[in-house]
Amino acid sequence: MEKNIIQKPSTLFRHVSLPNGKSLVPLLFGFCVIVFFPTFFNDFQLAWDDTWQLLENPLVHDISFDYIFYHFTHFWHQQYSPVNSIFYSGIVLLFGMKATVFHSACLLIHVCNTMLVYGIVRKLVLRFLPSAPNSKINAFGFFTALIFAIHPLQVESVAWISASKILLYAFFTLTALWSYIRYIRTMHFPWLIAVGLAYAIGFGSKEQAIILPLNLMLFDYVFGRFKDLTWKNTLTSRVLLEKTPFLLLALAFWYFSWINNNVGINPDVGYPFYQRFIFGMHSFVEYIFRFLAPAKLYFFHPFPISPGESLPLYYWGYLVLVGIIGYFVWEHYRKGNQLVVFGFLFFLINLLLVLHIIPLPRPVISADRYMYLSMVGIALVLVWQLDQWLTSHTKAKVPLLAVCCTWFLFLGIQTYFRTADWKESETTKSNVNEIIEKKRKAQEAGNPFNIIEYE
Repeated sequence: MEKNIIQKPSTLFRHVSLPNGKSLVPLLFGFCVIVFFPTFFNDFQLAWDDTWQLLENPLVHDISFDYIFYHFTHFWHQQYSPVNSIFYSGIVLLFGMKATVFHSACLLIHVCNTMLVYGIVRKLVLRFLPSAPNSKINAFGFFTALIFAIHPLQVESVAWISASKILLYAFFTLTALWSYIRYIRTMHFPWLIAVGLAYAIGFGSKEQAIILPLNLMLFDYVFGRFKDLTWKNTLTSRVLLEKTPFLLLALAFWYFSWINNNVGINPDVGYPFYQRFIFGMHSFVEYIFRFLAPAKLYFFHPFPISPGESLPLYYWGYLVLVGIIGYFVWEHYRKGNQLVVFGFLFFLINLLLVLHIIPLPRPVISADRYMYLSMVGIALVLVWQLDQWLTSHTKAKVPLLAVCCTWFLFLGIQTYFRTADWKESETTKSNVNEIIEKKRKAQEAGNPFNIIEYE
């Protein structure tokens, strides 16, 4: 399946003038700083996660061996993020307990992640379109990274200090993927060691990093490493033997979480499987809708029902929508369009643990921060689709370009104002007071979900 349906001379990037690749890096940096500028004036989120995770975290104020050992071998408030705590410790040691410094550090990590996205997407597009000119490769990387950088769904991860563990885990995951591309191209073993180190540090930042082996196998698919794999050589195949250490690490990470009572997988408690499956379909579709039209976002998205209640009938419609999306991806797979297949699979893989199909203890059905890394995949697909539309509808080029520019402008403006909404706890929660009150009454009546502190 080597043919590629994207080999057309006329593309979006013939209509958009861009500087050379090196000039795009400061441009991305500038856009990040502009849209997230209000974060420099934001405070801590008091009486919320910033309190126990940062302000009252003993490791942050005393970098002793005993505290470091404890945080690396235990869960703190049912979460495992010792690397994140050490990150806080370093900031306090160098600059003191100042909210502006913490927000600046979070934004800096987001900028670094944006640069990694730009570089990785360029490598991927070069694989998808080997004969494409540098201008097209740079443009695909730039627009994908720009969406990742300025999308309003990223505000929760960047403007909330306690969400820095998401930024950190994404940084080490992206570093691992960059290193893995280098390994695939050179077959130099040190690059594979770098992947393993980044994997371990990423898990120390946030447990969600455990999903990395699936991302590595997706990159194997993209770079054609499964072509010679057969049932006969399965046990001796290099591409699979390489994954053994990572799979063992994933198993060790899972077991470590399990013995710390953090996994909590019990299918007999809470929602039955069919409801969790529908919740997963709902979340998958909702993330795509919010990505395309992030008009009204909340920090809190409650479950539609409590355990034991019947699911509203319209929720079954999400199965149909997922089926349509699946058919779209299948058709592109059948035509050999690896770009679309990769984009949706990357989007799905990095959402797997938060779709509620696996009954993990999550107090919300969806959250903007869960979308942080997954956005790379869906953004790449959108950039490709915009390119296709402009290629196929040359007579409508001007209005289509106007719509694209308007959408990007909307993203930046929405992110700017939403970042300001995260100034402190009261302003953050002000747009969902009705939801909070409803959930509080439900909690007082016996609902187990916590509406104030959630991971």
